[in-house]
Amino acid sequence: MWWLLSLFGMGLLLAYWRRYFWLAGYLLTLVGGLVGWYLADELALLDWLLKLQMIMYGLVSVILWCVGGWFWRFAHQLLRHRSESIAYRILQLVAIILLVLPVITLGWQTKMIQLLWLSVGYFAIGLVAYVVGSLLLLSYPRQRQVQYLIVLGSGIRADGQLTATLRRRVQRAAKIYHGDKTQYLVVSGGQGSDEPISEAQAMASALLKLNVPHNAIILEAHATSTRENLQFSLAQLPATATVGMLTNDFHLLRAALYARRLRRPFSYYGATTPLTYLLRGALRDYLALLVMTRWAQLVGWLVLLGLEIWL
Repeated sequence: MWWLLSLFGMGLLLAYWRRYFWLAGYLLTLVGGLVGWYLADELALLDWLLKLQMIMYGLVSVILWCVGGWFWRFAHQLLRHRSESIAYRILQLVAIILLVLPVITLGWQTKMIQLLWLSVGYFAIGLVAYVVGSLLLLSYPRQRQVQYLIVLGSGIRADGQLTATLRRRVQRAAKIYHGDKTQYLVVSGGQGSDEPISEAQAMASALLKLNVPHNAIILEAHATSTRENLQFSLAQLPATATVGMLTNDFHLLRAALYARRLRRPFSYYGATTPLTYLLRGALRDYLALLVMTRWAQLVGWLVLLGLEIWL
């Protein structure tokens, strides 16, 4: 078991020393899977699980149908409100595969079906790694105080009020400020076509109601993406300033990847997410992470399929 401990230690080093949180998530997910398989074998649970394989298959099928239905709806919404994109069409294709795969498996047992299930497993493991990486990031040590805390924006309602997820970010930011853990709050977010004011203005108004003084709030009202949130905010700050970043817990890992590309050290703060939105938000962010790391994901997927075909 020494090699499992070595992999576990390597995962922690990747996270807490090199800040490769998602890669560490993959490594720790692998370790957890191997330990689970070993324990199941030692406790003779594999035979018991084989007896329940139809029940397990039914549960997996329901999960795939739910995820596939959400993917289809999400891609349809994107196609309606944004320009045509091949990525959205691919997402619809993935949705169709997830919806029909459990059904066609019952009638056909071909190599292609096996490869499709292997592909589903590959990206399911990636989702678990995303969750593990997010938890590692949330536990990452922070400085006792940062000079500037960047609060990342999100969509606001048509009446200019904060959504539930964005309200959680603002409330956490105010709590951090009143706890003397930062001197300034940088609220970042532009104005969408369906928004009456910028996200930065909406957040600033909410912070004022939470007794954060006006001179402690810095507005960045032009960003339209997470990358721009960080880029445009950092452009207003001194190069030597200590900086923190605050967003919802499910979004923190993707924001940290953008921060790593900017080569600027951050302290990371996560705001909790309403349970009604957490699963949907996590799936959306995982899809965005796949797009961000598409070439590495493509190589990993093709290598896995190649090994399955070769072996």
